Amino acid sequence: MGSVIFVAGVTMAVLVLWVNIISLRFGKTWKEGFGVELSFSQEQAAEGEPMYLFETIINDKKQALPAVSVKFKTSRYLKFADEAGGMVSDYYYRNDVLSVQGYEKVRRSCRFVCMRRGEYEVNEAELVVQDPFLLRQYVEKSEVSAKLIVYPSFVSAQRLLPLFNRSIGEMMTKRPVFEDPFEYVGVREYMPGDSMNRIHWKVSAKQGKWQVKTSAYKAGSPVTILVNLESPGVFVNETAMEESIRLAYSLVWLFEEHGIATTLIANGETGCHVEGLGRAHLGNVRKALACISYKTNCKKGAVMLAKEWETGDDASYLFVISAAAKEEIQEEIEKIRRRGREMTWVLPIAGGEDESSKIHSTIRKDCILWKC
Repeated sequence: MGSVIFVAGVTMAVLVLWVNIISLRFGKTWKEGFGVELSFSQEQAAEGEPMYLFETIINDKKQALPAVSVKFKTSRYLKFADEAGGMVSDYYYRNDVLSVQGYEKVRRSCRFVCMRRGEYEVNEAELVVQDPFLLRQYVEKSEVSAKLIVYPSFVSAQRLLPLFNRSIGEMMTKRPVFEDPFEYVGVREYMPGDSMNRIHWKVSAKQGKWQVKTSAYKAGSPVTILVNLESPGVFVNETAMEESIRLAYSLVWLFEEHGIATTLIANGETGCHVEGLGRAHLGNVRKALACISYKTNCKKGAVMLAKEWETGDDASYLFVISAAAKEEIQEEIEKIRRRGREMTWVLPIAGGEDESSKIHSTIRKDCILWKC
């Protein structure tokens, strides 16, 4: 009996020793030829657009990795379809578990929706690997490079059209703001972003490449759009700020469609000033608004308006987009208006912060309430 116990004990000791040797050897070799790559399906997207984040796990050696966790974080504004694989707070923390055989490359697709414009980047992933006996855990941080820029979406045409017609009808020399779709003066070559319903099919067929109709109406007066990203209350009203950005982008796009030069000025943390006309200009505006931030150190809207009063072009129609109706902001708007400059103040309203009751009677007729 004693010999049986002795043999069993020796066998167990040898087994434990063997398991530990294998485990220690695994700890020295698991990183060889092993890595992870992360990439987005596209480098650019628009708000509301579905996208994919690709995880590629590479194991370029004979040794299998039975239990691997790939962990990384990204913005909560990239809403993943499978949130069971992660945790959401201010960031989205993802934790994917899988096994990788020897000389195997595993690629996973994680679907998500771009909920908000902005710049997004994943630059680090954490790899957690268990040895074959689940005795030891090994952790390695890996540098990755996955970048994405999300552009603001458009405001619906049904909402934008009344604003457009009301505010610059007179500036458009009393002609309809939207030209007759059957009236045009010529054609030009199709450019990315052009509407398909503007294509001149007969000319396109003759020339062998797409041609679009050019508008029969061109307005001469430029437009300045001032976007104040200073929140009306103590806390940042993100809904109103994001709607302000979408509205500004939509207006620039609409003026561009009618050949009207625009100057976009916004405050935010760093601010932006973009002026011009053409597709390149629209692209610059889109990128500037995608990247602008306003959550901390946002410059005062009244300062921006005061500068416009001092240096702005009175011949340029002025749009002011501001959810804040602070006294100093209204005073600057009144100064601009008293000088005879044509303008419209658009006041976005969201989250119960309705500043409309504060509007001075002298400029109430120039203000449009915009519910977000």
